[in-house]
Amino acid sequence: MKKRSIATLAMLLALALALAACSGGPSESSNAAASDPNAEEIVLKFWYPGTDEILTGAVKQVIQKFERTHPGIKVELTSIPWADYFQKLTVAYSGGLQPDIHGLGFGQLISTVDQGKYLDLSPYIEADRWEGKDDFFPDILEAGQYEGGQYGLLLPEIRPLAWRKDFFEEAGLDPESPPKTFDDIFAYAEKLKKAENGKTTRAGIDIQTSNGEQSYLSLLLLLGEDFYDAEGHPTFDSPASVGLVEKMVDLYESGAIIASNQQQVNGTPFVNSQAAMAFVSTAGAASLQQSIGADKIGWTLPPAGPEGKQTALMLGTFLTAAQKTKHPEEAWTFIKFWFEKENVLEFATKTGSIPPLRSAKDEFVKLGDGNEVAFEAMNDARGYGASGHWAINVKYLRLALEESFNGIKPPADALKSNAEMAREEIAAAK
Repeated sequence: MKKRSIATLAMLLALALALAACSGGPSESSNAAASDPNAEEIVLKFWYPGTDEILTGAVKQVIQKFERTHPGIKVELTSIPWADYFQKLTVAYSGGLQPDIHGLGFGQLISTVDQGKYLDLSPYIEADRWEGKDDFFPDILEAGQYEGGQYGLLLPEIRPLAWRKDFFEEAGLDPESPPKTFDDIFAYAEKLKKAENGKTTRAGIDIQTSNGEQSYLSLLLLLGEDFYDAEGHPTFDSPASVGLVEKMVDLYESGAIIASNQQQVNGTPFVNSQAAMAFVSTAGAASLQQSIGADKIGWTLPPAGPEGKQTALMLGTFLTAAQKTKHPEEAWTFIKFWFEKENVLEFATKTGSIPPLRSAKDEFVKLGDGNEVAFEAMNDARGYGASGHWAINVKYLRLALEESFNGIKPPADALKSNAEMAREEIAAAK
C-alpha cells in the first residue's frame, strides 16, 4: 500500500511538471530561450518610424544593449520614413505580415486602437508587477489606454516655442526675449523674415503649408480650441480657426512663411536653419542643437493666447506590439526593457524625446534648459483626442489648409467646405 502511494505521488508530480512546462501566458518566463543553450533563437521583427541618423543610432543602441542582456532573443530593426510609415504598416497588417513590435505616431494609435490589431499589455504589466507603471506620469500612461487596456507606452514630445537667438540678433531683436503674446508671434515673424532679390531665404516662423496640421494646432490650442470635438466631429471651421488661418495665409503671402511639408524627409525649415521660430518637437531640434550649438537656440513655454492659454502640443511615438505576434512575452520584455529608467533616459538624451518616468525628471532637467521647459510645458499640454474619426478630420483639414495657402479658396470657404465633407464622410461611416 505504501509503495502504491509513493508511485501515485510520483506520477502526479511528473504530470504537474509536464503541465507546467507546457503552460504559457504572461506568467511564463520570457528568458526561456536564454536559459536553454539548445533552444532556438527567437527573432522579433521591429519597425520604427523615422530615418534620421541620430534617431536610428539611438534605436540601434537600445537593441544592442537588449540583445546583450537577452542572448536568446534577436531584434530585427526596419526603419521607415514617417511619410511612408503608416501606409506600409497598414498594408503589412492587411497581409498578416505585421512586425511583432512597432512604433506608432500619436494620431495613428488613437485612431486605430479600436481595430483589434494591437496587443493589450495590461496582463503582462500586472503579471510582472511592473514598477514602471507607477513611475510613469499618469497622463502619459493614459494616452496609450483604451477601454481598460494598455495598448502602447508613449515616448512623448512636447512642442514649446523654439527660436534662433542668432537670427534674432540679425533682425535687431533681443535674443533673450521671445514673443510674449499670441499676436507677438505674428509680429515677430514679419520682423524676422529675410529676403534676397524679392525672394524669402529664411522664414520668420516655421508653419508648414502641406500636411501642416501640427503647426496649425500648436497655434489653435493657444486660442483654447481643437479641430474636432469629443465625438470626433470637425470644428476647424469655427470663427477662431478661420481667423487663425487668415493670419497664417497673410504671413505666407508676405514671405514670412516658406512653403514646406511637415513630412519632408530632409526636415522642416527650422531644423534646416531656414526659419527663425517654430513650435518644434524637442526631438526635431536635437540634431540642430548638435550641429549649430545649443547656445544658439532658445526654448520657452508657448506665448499666452487671448485668454491666457499656454497649452503646448504633445505628440510622440508609442511602442506597441501586434496582437497576433507569436512572441508576446518577448515583445513585452523588449518594450519593458526600453522603458527602464537608465535606458529611456539615455534614449531621450540622444533623441530629444522626453523620458516619461517621474524618477528620470531631475536627471533629465539637469542636461539642458530646454529639458526644463519641456517638463514645465507638460503641465498644460494636449495631444490628439482619441477618435476613430481622427484620420478623416486630418485629411480634410490638410486639404483646407493647402487650398488656403495656395489661393484656391479663401480660408473661410476652404475650411467650411472641407469641414462639411468631413461631416458627410463621418455620417456615411456610421
